[in-house]
Amino acid sequence: MELLIAAVLFIAIIIYVAYPVLFDEDAKSEPAFPISNREQLLAEKEQLILNLKDIEMDYKMEKLSDEDYQRLKTEFEQRAIDVLRRLDETGEAEDASKASAHKAPA
Repeated sequence: MELLIAAVLFIAIIIYVAYPVLFDEDAKSEPAFPISNREQLLAEKEQLILNLKDIEMDYKMEKLSDEDYQRLKTEFEQRAIDVLRRLDETGEAEDASKASAHKAPA
């Protein structure tokens, strides 16, 4: 009887401790800290650069055909160009907001 009570108590404690970690939907949906759009773009840019390097290495090691290499390289270069363009737009928007914040009222 004492063993049964100990087992039930042990299971209850495990559930009590693990419940917030396993079933907290708010913690799963929200990042621990907010990530700005610019930071997301910078991370995407870094990932695209790594992908392009991997494609180049795979091609040199003859793991990719010429056709696959050209297709992948073109695809990732276009994605990188898009990310760089969006980074420029984000930077221009930030510069404009900083400039307007620094202007003294007339």
